[in-house]
Amino acid sequence: MSGIGPKRAEALAKLGVNQLGDLVELWPRRHRDRTRTTPIRDLIEGGTYTIVGRVRQASFNQGTGKRPTLRVLLDDGSGTISLIFFNAGWLAKKIQPGNRLAASGTVERFGRGLTMSHPDIEHLAEEQMPELGLIPIYPLTAEISQRWMSDLMKRELPTLLPEATEPLPESVRSQYSLPERTWALRHQHFPENGDQLEASRRRLVFDEFFRIGLAVHWLSGRTQEASGWIQRPDGVLAQKFVASLPFQMTAGQKTAWSEIAEDLAQPRPMARLLQGDVGSGKTVVAVLSLLAAVDGGHQAAFMAPTELLCEQHYQVLVRYLEPVGVRVGLLTGQTGSRQNLRRDLERHQIDVAVGTQALLSDQVAFDDLSVVVVDEQHRFGVRQRARLSGKAQAPDVLVMTATPIPRTMALTVFGDLEVSQIHGSPPGRSPITTIHLPYRERKQAYQAVLKAVRAGGRAYVVCPLVNENPELELHGAVELAEGMKSMGGWQVGLVHGQLTMEEKTQVMQAFREGTVNVLVATSIIEVGVDVPEATVIVIENAERFGIAQLHQLRGRVGRGTEPSTCFLLSDPRTEEGKERLKALVEHQDGLTLAELDLAIRGPGEVLGLRQHGVSGFQLARPLTDLAILEEARRAARRLLAEDPELLDPKHQALKLWMLDAIEENAVQQVLS
Repeated sequence: MSGIGPKRAEALAKLGVNQLGDLVELWPRRHRDRTRTTPIRDLIEGGTYTIVGRVRQASFNQGTGKRPTLRVLLDDGSGTISLIFFNAGWLAKKIQPGNRLAASGTVERFGRGLTMSHPDIEHLAEEQMPELGLIPIYPLTAEISQRWMSDLMKRELPTLLPEATEPLPESVRSQYSLPERTWALRHQHFPENGDQLEASRRRLVFDEFFRIGLAVHWLSGRTQEASGWIQRPDGVLAQKFVASLPFQMTAGQKTAWSEIAEDLAQPRPMARLLQGDVGSGKTVVAVLSLLAAVDGGHQAAFMAPTELLCEQHYQVLVRYLEPVGVRVGLLTGQTGSRQNLRRDLERHQIDVAVGTQALLSDQVAFDDLSVVVVDEQHRFGVRQRARLSGKAQAPDVLVMTATPIPRTMALTVFGDLEVSQIHGSPPGRSPITTIHLPYRERKQAYQAVLKAVRAGGRAYVVCPLVNENPELELHGAVELAEGMKSMGGWQVGLVHGQLTMEEKTQVMQAFREGTVNVLVATSIIEVGVDVPEATVIVIENAERFGIAQLHQLRGRVGRGTEPSTCFLLSDPRTEEGKERLKALVEHQDGLTLAELDLAIRGPGEVLGLRQHGVSGFQLARPLTDLAILEEARRAARRLLAEDPELLDPKHQALKLWMLDAIEENAVQQVLS
């Protein structure tokens, strides 16, 4: 970069600034309020102020065994205050008695006097007053000072800002009362007051949400008008199925199903996300959606991310659907190559196909596909979903997740979908007690496992790895299972991702039947495994799992009528790890945990969203900016409904801006 030495250029690169133009979106972390100066006599403990005075004393104490400390006594004629700087020997040479200084910081009381610790300071000439206003505080590296960064911004931004493109059409800006982007960029860096700062932030947050939402909608193709199927959500098969259930559907299930059924009965294609906490009964609603297609003489597909989960869904659907005459087939990586399965599907001798991504294979064809259900949607991208939908003419699509997603994240990542929520759980489900144990108390958890299996129950033991890692002190499922088998007192089975589908199926069947009463596993059992007799789960190295994953694993128990217990074995070494485990112990509700997870880790990490393409927001605060998100989402959908391919000349800058987002890693993976 011109005028910047190699060391500082390297330091700027660490902040994401590889060329001068990148400075425009290097947002201040905050702004220090220096809108006025205050006499020292009027300072109040705990307040944040800007003061101007003359240095009366400046002493630097190198000390022995203590932090080197610079103490500066500042006098403005109305009173004095001590400015304290630790480990600041370099500053001692720059502050001398007689200097005029402006200092901004928080006032504390030390003994009888007032102090400011590490205030921002500015040297002033005689009669000069400090720059007042909202002063930007930028992210830094060790090689860059706040003063140098501020001077760089003041020098370069006036030249860079006029070159900024305005991507939003005037119609969108006018409808949502948004200022021009150049104005917003300028005042996000150098606002004159709080109103300008907030107005600029609202415009730039809208841009963040709008750009991602536009990309998701554009690639999903859901904004285009299409003639879909009119399904039969109230058909004979659905009625028989509901009548055969050994329980009454919950109010939450009925509400969600009524929203889905209304969509299915319309000629436009359904695109809906069904959220439901662990054990809330999403499968029943999914089955009704599949039957709406079969009742009309069509086919349906049910896609899940893993072979084990597909096998579990297949077993459930066979149990539910074969008694009412529905033919179910299973296509996975190991079964998808069987020609007879593909032939039966193409000849409509299979009504409902359950499968992994094997369903996406070019070799798999349907005769009459009209409904697609995708489970654990956050494991798939928009393009994968669209690829399965592409095997039919505008099918109705229902995507589900048992991983609770804060509404903000749901509308961002799944912005092309309407959202339904199943609240509550089926009656009769047992409570789950969650206990965090340090490793010195590990024995307590395994005594509970032994007690449970002796009483005729089942238990899970979950490890983060297939094989142990002594260097990282991580337990492995293989070694733990072997050790437990040698102890006796229980029948131990082992399941992990490296086993064949046949091996996994055999172990799971033995666990369901009770010939295996302790299942040692990796997180492969996170979703879809439903064994009501299981009442204890022990999670080794629990700090290695995220909140959402721990909540899912905990949900493997508590599915019957007996009280259940989840043991989290961990000696967390970070504050974040301690917060995660504390959240699991204190909260049962998945959505509450998801909100806490979002607050602890930020949107880029929640649910693995960083690897799925939403690498985090720069200015947006997902927990508090929901209103702006919904505005941006509506605006994106409306714009693409009017101009699906963005061919209008007024939309060319917008289209390039959106395509740049798709090419960036921040959005690419969620769409692939």
